[in-house]
Amino acid sequence: MDYLRSLFDNSRSYWNRIALIATWLGIAIAYWRRRSQWRSKQFLARVNFSLNYVVDGSLAMRTLLETTANEVWLNDYGVSHVLAAAKRAPIDQPFLTLADPDDQDFVNRAVLNILSERFAETYLAASLGQPVAIKQHVFGLSCEKYGDIRTLKLRILIVEEHLLTELFGPSNKAASLSTQNAILRSRLKTLQIMHDLYQKDKAAPRPVLGYMELGVTT
Repeated sequence: MDYLRSLFDNSRSYWNRIALIATWLGIAIAYWRRRSQWRSKQFLARVNFSLNYVVDGSLAMRTLLETTANEVWLNDYGVSHVLAAAKRAPIDQPFLTLADPDDQDFVNRAVLNILSERFAETYLAASLGQPVAIKQHVFGLSCEKYGDIRTLKLRILIVEEHLLTELFGPSNKAASLSTQNAILRSRLKTLQIMHDLYQKDKAAPRPVLGYMELGVTT
């Protein structure tokens, strides 16, 4: 016991030095991690809400919002499940599915909450009988890993439901879109997969994709 007490007393003079080393080590690790993410363009902790639509015969992608995974799902345990699903998602299936249907529902409800807040003015106007333009939209959590899409991050892909069926249904309007841009070609590929999921969701007891009305005041 005396030996341990003596060892403890002698080590006290080094505590400040050890704490300083630990602090700088933590800073170095954080810097290395951020540098590694920048070089590989992997930002899985970021969530991009991407609206997809057609204008002038070409697909358009516009960011409605970008935030962190923790701001969307609020719970570290839930975020860890989402990130794990993103890491194991294959290239040919970028939409994330969680093994537990309840977890999948939780993920989609959290996205609904973010979008509802974003379009709160429209919903309030509609409740007051004011003129609004609203359409049903489909959304899905994805992690696209194509070579043409260099920045790897979580993306909530949003598309108007009728447009999704027009693009990849019997009329196949996607075939007539301009596809000179490689990134847009990759996104069309993702939206095709989204349409396939959309068709499967019709018969599924627990859908993978989410659905909600989005719009603006007029």
